[in-house]
Amino acid sequence: MNEDTPSGAANDSIRILQSVRRVAQCVEQHSKRLTATHKITSPQLVALLTIARLGPSTLKAIGGAIHLSPSTVVGIVDRLEEKLLVHRERDTRDRRNVYVSVTQAGRELVDNAPSALPQGFSSALGALPEHDRQTLVVVLEQFASLLEMKAPPGNF
Repeated sequence: MNEDTPSGAANDSIRILQSVRRVAQCVEQHSKRLTATHKITSPQLVALLTIARLGPSTLKAIGGAIHLSPSTVVGIVDRLEEKLLVHRERDTRDRRNVYVSVTQAGRELVDNAPSALPQGFSSALGALPEHDRQTLVVVLEQFASLLEMKAPPGNF
C-alpha cells in the first residue's frame, strides 16, 4: 500500500497517536514517582525550574516559557506557593503586575532537582548520534506545530 494514499495516512495517524499515548503514559508515571519521592509533580518541577531560570516572572511569561495557558500556570503556582517553593509579589510601581519568585526552599530543590524526565532518558538520548538527536528535536517541534494548527471551520 502506498504511503501517499488516504489509508496510508490514516495508518500513520494511528501509529502517531499510539506513540503519543505511550509518551504521555511514561510522563504521567514519572510524575507520579516524583510526587511520591519528592512531593512535586513534573509540571510543578518544570515551572519551578523555569521560574528559577527566568528570575521573578509574571504568570504570562512563565506560561509562555513552558507552553501552558495562564489559567493552568495559576494552579501550578498556587500549589508551588502552598509548598513554600515560590512566592508572589506585586510590582510596587504597577500593582496590576504580580511577579513569582523562587524561595530559599525552592532554590534548594532546584539545586538538587530530580530529572523532570524518566530515569535513563537523558543517557539514552545522549547515546543517540548527534544527527538523530537533532532530527528528533526538529520532528517533535514540527509535530507540535501541526497539532497547534487550527482546523478549518466545520472540520473536526
